[in-house]
Amino acid sequence: MIVRAADVRPEPWANGGGTTRELARADDGAWRISLATVDREGPFSAFTGRQRLLTVVDGPVLVLDVDGDQHVVEPQRPFGFSGEAVVVASVPEGPVQALNVVVDPGVVHPFVTVLELGRGSALPLAADQAAYVVGGDDRGSLVLGPGEVAGRGTVAVVTLERT
Repeated sequence: MIVRAADVRPEPWANGGGTTRELARADDGAWRISLATVDREGPFSAFTGRQRLLTVVDGPVLVLDVDGDQHVVEPQRPFGFSGEAVVVASVPEGPVQALNVVVDPGVVHPFVTVLELGRGSALPLAADQAAYVVGGDDRGSLVLGPGEVAGRGTVAVVTLERT
């Protein structure tokens, strides 16, 4: 199954500080994958009892103050933090889009790996995986496993390992 972000209506964050497009969600609520647009400084919404894994997939750096500690999140470098943390974002070099994986840590362990695929490549995806196409023919699409991503491009592979 392929979900194109452009076909998903953006929704405001719970705190009104940005917008997100929910691309996929587990039937049991154990995980969700979304694409957030961060275009100004402000707080992130809290996700009590959840773990977050964020990857900048478009734009320059994102600066996150997480419980008082500052982190510079570079493009295509996954960054994990507690959903309960007090997080304030800033975009010193301009707006970004971030792939967000939010999970119930008692049920799912998330992993994100960014890969470059060659022209003739085919990457198989297991049932517990999805691949967000960062660059290439299907840019802006989430491919849900089981299935495959083929062709030249960059993908952020999300693995949702059940405990």
